[in-house]
Formats: sequence, structure tokens, C-alpha cells
Amino acid sequence: CLVVIAAIIYILAAKGLLTVKPGPGSVKTEELTLHTSEFPKSFNAYVNNSTDASQVFDLVYATLMEVDDETLEFQPLIAESWSISPDQKEITVKINPIAKWSDGAPITAEDVKFTYDVIMNPENLTSVMRMYIGRLNPPEIIDERTVKFTAKTVHYKNLEVVAGFNILPKHLMEGKDFNKEFNMSLPGGSGPYDLTEVKEGRYYVLTRKENYWADQLPHRKGTYNFKRVRFRVMNPVVAFEAFKKGEFDIYDEITAKRWVEDTNSEHFQKNWLVKQKIYNYAPRGFSGMALNMRRPPFDDLRVRRAIAHLLNRELILETIMYGEYTPLTSYWPYLYEKGEESNPLIAFDPEQTKDLLREAGYDRLDQTGYLVNKDGRRLEFSVAYVSEDSEKYLTVFVEDCKNAGVKVNLDRYSWATLIKKIDQYDFDAVTIGWSGVLFPDPEQLWHSRHVDEPGGSNLPGYRNPEVDRLIDSLPPIFDVAKRTAIIKEIDRIIYEDVPYLLLWEADYSRIFYKNIFGRPKTVFTKYGSGIISNWWIDPEKVESYRQAVKSRQPLPAEPAEIRYDDYAGED
Repeated sequence: CLVVIAAIIYILAAKGLLTVKPGPGSVKTEELTLHTSEFPKSFNAYVNNSTDASQVFDLVYATLMEVDDETLEFQPLIAESWSISPDQKEITVKINPIAKWSDGAPITAEDVKFTYDVIMNPENLTSVMRMYIGRLNPPEIIDERTVKFTAKTVHYKNLEVVAGFNILPKHLMEGKDFNKEFNMSLPGGSGPYDLTEVKEGRYYVLTRKENYWADQLPHRKGTYNFKRVRFRVMNPVVAFEAFKKGEFDIYDEITAKRWVEDTNSEHFQKNWLVKQKIYNYAPRGFSGMALNMRRPPFDDLRVRRAIAHLLNRELILETIMYGEYTPLTSYWPYLYEKGEESNPLIAFDPEQTKDLLREAGYDRLDQTGYLVNKDGRRLEFSVAYVSEDSEKYLTVFVEDCKNAGVKVNLDRYSWATLIKKIDQYDFDAVTIGWSGVLFPDPEQLWHSRHVDEPGGSNLPGYRNPEVDRLIDSLPPIFDVAKRTAIIKEIDRIIYEDVPYLLLWEADYSRIFYKNIFGRPKTVFTKYGSGIISNWWIDPEKVESYRQAVKSRQPLPAEPAEIRYDDYAGED
């Protein structure tokens, strides 16, 4: 997640569907303490699809299947086995008899059907998942452990959808208000952890199950090694100082300034804290300012393009971002091979802005020096954001807009307030970020049928008949290369329509962590992170860390960069 980031995730790498790999000699160890900057408004990821909520939800409620992190083939989890009809429309799932809820009750086909019904109930705030699950007819219960899904149409995502939605306990949730009663508690989980302690606004704790049923699965042995995972809510700046004092074990909300300027302390120089860049194959999403095309001034393409020419990415990246990023020119940057061009950069060009705004009717100045049209309407808009770190580049943007006669207001909100405004599309522009997925489906973010859907993901209100046509052509195409070619064409069209002011990207992840962990040599998995699933606290490293800090002596250095391909297969 990035500048503010309402990363709204779905399945595979971002969602936690990827199979985890056991670490050699991994053992169940004590508490892992992590940082989060915002307390979730709900832990129920079906009604609050934020990054933090989804992470907790995935640890508490298991999915039917997982995906192997190396081969990307589906593997069993709640589902013991499955079969697909020749026409690709019927998926029959057999539930593993050892799969159980926290109270010992078996997971049954009734639970699968109940979960489908909860998501599809129009009274529930489950619109994002409803789009995906709604491609399937109500599942048919064959027997207690067998359920059959029938797709309404052939779609390359159907098996992924069946595999990846988190199954809920019917016997604990039926008859209760799904929107209200499961926000701060998640009963009866089937995942490796239970949500056991919640202090609203301050922290929440997940506790590892003993004798967890999925530990019997071969690919799950030796995973999820922390007895407790504690998430503490803290301002990122304050949290970084707390991390250096040992109050957090891992810190990943890393700005360019923190990375470049704030790691010269003894903690990093003596390797008590590790600083690493990780290069793997995780699909990268995009970040930017969503421009609300439902209302003026961004209902006019000329205005959107004019404002895009006032975002001085080159200057911001050089002076504020320390050269750590490159300008973003695609909504699916990971689909392009290294060296392959995506779309041309919309460069900083105030003269081009002036011409475009003149065409749009903003051809005169008011008494305060801002552009107005013939009706006296000033060219003015507000940018909604959360992160204090965003203010540095937004201030540059505001000043450049002012110099061009455009009035920009900066409105900083709490995360909870901003999410409400986003859900109601009550904004002019908003800084936002989206996670990438391995096999993208553009419908959720870009199809016009989702423009007015409450709580939907088409934030700009984007409509383009050609994009709709191309999106509608994708479902029956199982050939990844053919789908990618179509999505690149969609990318080109959307980029020209400027629904977002795209920001910047990096082809790596950054992480700080206390030098106490056992972990794979690759550090992260091939397509994701895997910290909670694959790392563990190494008692020998803990003792070395304590002795080093006490005596002010250095620990052995860790590699500054980890490239997945350099270490793959060595664990």
C-alpha cells in the first residue's frame, strides 16, 4: 500500500490465496509485533475490503483452495478435491473431512452455500465481492461434503473465484446482522489464527490455533510460526522511532526520505535492524489521484488532461522522492516486459495546460488571479487524502496549479472519514492506490456498469463504450497472452482518457526488520510477502541481537538487496 492507500484487493497474491512454504526447522515462536497506521473500520473484509481487514480476514477464515507460489497451480485447503466439467461451467468441490471451525464443528457444504447467500444478499454491504461471486449460480448441495458451482457464463476467473472466497460458519452467523455484528469480532474461524483481542483505535491481536487442522496438509507443515501477531496502530512517523527502539519487529511503511536519510543511526549501521530491497515477481498496482468524472470540472477531458500536465513528476521524483521511483505510465505496469514501453508520459507542460483550458472555456482571470469561464465559474477543485507524507508532493502540485490559475484545496481526512466519502463518490479528486493481481480482471475498476454502484471500485466514474466492449470480450479467453494483449489495449484507451493523475512506481519492495528472524533466503515469496506465514523468530538470533545491543557491537551484515531468482530453490 502506498500514498494513502485504500488498497482494495482480490484473490491471489494480494489476497493471501498463494500457498505458503515452510521454513526449514521452523518452530512455533512467540509474539510478532507489527505496525499499522489506521485501525480498520471493520475486520469483516466482505464489507470492508481494505488491506488491513483483508489480511486479518484471510488469517481467520480459510478459502476453499490455495495457489502454489511457484507453479501457480491450485492446491487443496478446505477443498480436498475438485473437478471441472468439459465446458468449464461446472465446478464440483469435495470438502476435506478434517476441515473444522474453531469450536470443532466440521465445515460443510451448508457453510459454502451460506457464504454465497451472504455475499449475494443485496441488504449486505458486499458489492465488490458480489460482482465476482455473482458470476456463479447459487451452489447446489450434493451432500454434506460436496457442493457444485455452476457458472452463468464461461470466465477465466471462475475457478479462481470458487477457490478464493473465504468460507463463513453458518451455525455462528445465520440470523444475525452481517453488516453490524461481525465488525470487531470474527467468530469460529477456520484459518490458522483467531482474532482474540481488540482495543479499538489502539491494537488488535491474532492468536495461533493449537492442533490446527490444516497443519496436517503436507504443504502447510512448518508454516504460521508466530503464536501471536499483534498489530499496533500508530502514526507512521512515531512508529518508525518506536521501531528503532525495539517496539516493533518489522516496519514496512517506508517513504523515500526514511529509506535514504533516516537509516544512518547505530541501529542500522551495526545491523541490529536490517534494511533491504526485495525484487520478486509480485504484481505491482498503481497509485494516483482519482478524478471524479461524474461532476465538473473533471467531466471534461480537456480539463483532466490540462491538470495532468501540471503534475511535475520529474521534479517531485528528483527532489522529494530521492530518485527512488519512476513515473507511472500504465494501470497495469507489471504486464509490460522490462524495456517494453507502455504509454507516453504526460509531461509537465504549463503551456499545454493553458491551451487546453482555453479550449475548455477557462479563458479569463477573476479578481484573485484564478481562471474562470464565461459564466464566472472558477476552475477549482479539492484533493482528499490521508497520509501526512502525501503533503510534500501535493504542496508542489498545488503551487504549480496556482501558477497556472487553477485553485486547488487540500483536504486531509481520517481514514474512516475518507472511506465514507469514497464509498459515496463525494470527492473531486482523491489520492488512492490499488494492489496488483497476477491475472487481472478490469471489470471491477473500469466497466461502466459499476459507475454508480455504492461502495464500488470505479472511483472516477469512468465510462467508455470501447473499453466496455473489450472488457466484455475477456471472459472466455483462457490464453494469458491473448488476454494480456487486450488488457494492454484497454490500458492505452484508459490512459488517454486520464481518469487518474498517475504518480510513480518502483519495481521492488522495501522493508526494515529486527535482526532476529529465521526466514527463507528469498525473504519474500515469488509473488507476495509471506512474512506471517513463512518467517519465524530464531532463538539464537534473538540472543545474538540482545548481546549485540547490550555491548554496542555489530551483527553480521545482511544483503542490501534480495533478488528472488538469485536464491530460488536454495531453501
